Amino acid sequence: MRPILFQIGSIPIYSYGFMLSVAILVGVVLAAREAKRRHWDVERLMDFYLFAIVVGLLTSRLLYVALDWQFYRAHPIHMLYLWEGGLSLHGAILGGALVAVWHSWRWRWSFWELADISAPSLALGTAIARVGCFMRGCCYGIPTDLPWGINTVLASGLRHPTQIYESLLVLGVFFLLWALRRRVRVPGGLFLLYVIMYSSIRFVVEFWRASVHIAGWLTVAQLASILLVCFALLVYIWRARSYRY
Repeated sequence: MRPILFQIGSIPIYSYGFMLSVAILVGVVLAAREAKRRHWDVERLMDFYLFAIVVGLLTSRLLYVALDWQFYRAHPIHMLYLWEGGLSLHGAILGGALVAVWHSWRWRWSFWELADISAPSLALGTAIARVGCFMRGCCYGIPTDLPWGINTVLASGLRHPTQIYESLLVLGVFFLLWALRRRVRVPGGLFLLYVIMYSSIRFVVEFWRASVHIAGWLTVAQLASILLVCFALLVYIWRARSYRY
């Protein structure tokens, strides 16, 4: 674990915040490249991403706090400590989607094409951000005696490095989406594939992650993943049937 990556004088640079910034920067650059290929107005698109990032971070943090309300109710000031980690990707996607709907209506964009432009960036950004989670020590797994178990400053004993599990799997999703971006013809299909694949990965990784259970073995993230997979599959089938090749 390395919560503080380095220091500039007396100013600490936190690993989580640094890797999240790298994830956002790389994601935006990649999306700009894809938008240019599709002949979109890149400058106006950057305005959208700036707004979407701010709203996405807010909704991501709010959902994370809501899921761990017992802790944050007792320590309300920690709600502001973003450098400690604690963002929900499901919340970020929700916030970004709301901004995308609004911008698509305002500028008469294709919402689904905008989603497809963003899909590979979401996958790559997630993979990078999870490295920040690993360095911070948050989002850790359940105890293990496997040789690759890791210590974390936030819990005792060796733990599954679930941050790395998810990072590697989502990195594979990025490469697949990048390879398919010229082949998936259904508008929105690339983004819906991302939602399906990421949610499936999150569902599986949750079995080794120390998470809040709501019923037996089922965690909050697993329930959200099930709902998202079902919704994305239905929308993909609907769009595939209505799309004229």
